[in-house]
Amino acid sequence: MKKRGLLQALAASLILAMGLGISYHLISSRPKPPAKRREKPVLVVKTVEVKPQAFTYTVETTGTVVAPRQIELSAEVSGKIIYVSPKLLPGEVVLEDEVLIKIDPTDYEAAVVRAEAELKQAERVLAELSAEAERSVAEWRALHPESPPPPLVAKKPQLAEARAAVSAARAALKKARTDLKRTEIRAPYKARVLEVHAEVGSYASPGRILAVLYPLSGLEIYAPVADHFLPYIAVPGLNAPAKAPGSPAEIFWEAGEAVFRYPGRIIRAAGAVEEKTRLLPLYLRAKESSQTPPLLPGVFVTVRILGRSFPEVFILPKEALNRDLGETFVWVVNSEERLERRPVKVLYEDEKRVVVTEGLSAGEKVVAQRLRGAVSGMLVRER
Repeated sequence: MKKRGLLQALAASLILAMGLGISYHLISSRPKPPAKRREKPVLVVKTVEVKPQAFTYTVETTGTVVAPRQIELSAEVSGKIIYVSPKLLPGEVVLEDEVLIKIDPTDYEAAVVRAEAELKQAERVLAELSAEAERSVAEWRALHPESPPPPLVAKKPQLAEARAAVSAARAALKKARTDLKRTEIRAPYKARVLEVHAEVGSYASPGRILAVLYPLSGLEIYAPVADHFLPYIAVPGLNAPAKAPGSPAEIFWEAGEAVFRYPGRIIRAAGAVEEKTRLLPLYLRAKESSQTPPLLPGVFVTVRILGRSFPEVFILPKEALNRDLGETFVWVVNSEERLERRPVKVLYEDEKRVVVTEGLSAGEKVVAQRLRGAVSGMLVRER
């Protein structure tokens, strides 16, 4: 009986084991579903489609208004100042030939009268000697018809002395009149008054500076620039003919909250670069109008020089430009939506934009943002 129960237990265990084996075989031999391929995330980028457009190369710098020519009005004769024009004040405009200062002319008027009298006296003496010489020569020829009259008979020494006296008297009269004219100090041209050192009642001596003026049409703007800008701007006498017009410019004077604009033009370059900054000073001339206040020496201005024009360039946002190991490049998204590293030639760049002349074609899409870890061939998607 026990033996029979044991056999039944063994048979049941064997059947169970066989069932488990068959189940494992069926499960393990069943074909596995294909594993899902894990794709890398696609980089989303911002792009711009480039189009050729015209561009004018501009150079922006700061400058100072200067008066390259100033005239110091100084006394040429001595005397007491009896008149100072009410317009002779710093900042005032005076007209050409306008009387600005008068020195007491009394002594100089008297000198003219004396010189005129001395000239008349010398001319009278010369006339009398000439008449006397003619009589002496006539008498000599009557007595000695065949021999010329000697110099003493013709009174040649006396006549020479009298003529010299007349010349000296004329020179003295001319000087007296010139000195009298110099008692009036006039403006040599239309100008603005810079300094005044004259007061009624004060004494003027030759060489004393009484006023300083500068011509209204002579103000210039002194604006230094780096020499690497020279290929893009025209400077008469330097990289353009001396008589050719220089590059146009816009000059801005920020006076408080107001900003005044003046059209201008480069007229020349300085004779040397600045020793400390190594910048090349340019001189520009501004055109003033009744709509803007006059520029004054010492005023600081902003200068925007309009240089060469380029008919077809590509203008990109600054973020599109990359530099690595000495190469300047941009990322282009090609037709397969993959990144392509494209070397470019940059003409100009500032804080916001980059101007490219070579390396791109119209219609291409350029990445307009900074990319980290980007490589050529990377799959991207446009934002």
